[in-house]
Amino acid sequence: MSQRGRDIPAQRLLEPTPVELPPHQTRLLEGQLLLLGKLGFQVEEFGRNTFLVRALPVILTGLDPRAALRVLVEDFEEDETPLQSEIEAKIIARVCKRAAVKAGQVLSPDEQRALIRDLESCTSPRTCPHGRPTMIHLSVDLLERQFGRRGAR
Repeated sequence: MSQRGRDIPAQRLLEPTPVELPPHQTRLLEGQLLLLGKLGFQVEEFGRNTFLVRALPVILTGLDPRAALRVLVEDFEEDETPLQSEIEAKIIARVCKRAAVKAGQVLSPDEQRALIRDLESCTSPRTCPHGRPTMIHLSVDLLERQFGRRGAR
C-alpha cells in the first residue's frame, strides 16, 4: 500500500514493453519491483537484464514506458536510499518532469486541446509545481498600448 493507504491506479499497456538494462541497474530495479507495483507500475523480470513494463500509473498514460522505467532507475542510482521519503510524489514528479512538453516541441491540434483541458482541470492551473506561470493575463488596454492602436469597443 502507498503512504496514503491505497495503491495508485494503473493503466495497462496494450502490449508489454521490453526494457533492457545494464547489470548494475538491473540489480537496483529488482529490489524495488514490489514498491513500484504499489505506485501503479507493473514491471516484471523477463530474462537476463530485461524487464517487461505491463502498466504505468494513470497519471503517466501516454508516456514512453522505456523512458519512464529508465528515469526511475536513474533516480535509484542518484539516491542512496531510493524511495524512502515522499515516495509517490518523488517518482511521479521525476517522471513527469522528464516527460513534459519541451520548448520547440511540436504538438498536434488534438494534443494542444488536451493539454489546455488538463491544465484547466488542475487545482492550481496558473502555475507549474515550481511556481512558474503557466499563463498570463493580457488586458485589452495593455494590448492596445503595445500595438499603439485602439480597438473597436
